[in-house]
Amino acid sequence: MMTELNATDRARLRAQVIDEGLAVALAAHVAGAPRAELRQAVATFVATAKRTMTPPQDVIASLKAHVQRDAGPHLNAAEYPPLVQLVVGWAIEDYYQA
Repeated sequence: MMTELNATDRARLRAQVIDEGLAVALAAHVAGAPRAELRQAVATFVATAKRTMTPPQDVIASLKAHVQRDAGPHLNAAEYPPLVQLVVGWAIEDYYQA
């Protein structure tokens, strides 16, 4: 018998799926996937953060942690800062968009 999830559990599950989507998009980007896929994953991540009233500094910190964990090991030292700058730039743009 399946039990129905309460609102908190549903929100947690959605956040987990979005986090996993961002992780997959970062790994795919490093492997050569189109930049548009990563852009969409960042937009989805930020939209969810805004809906849950996550402060922008927490969104940025979380994105940086994702990049470090999911893409960092596959990048050389010169590739890492531009990717962080790209992802954070998109996040700021999306967060403050009307």
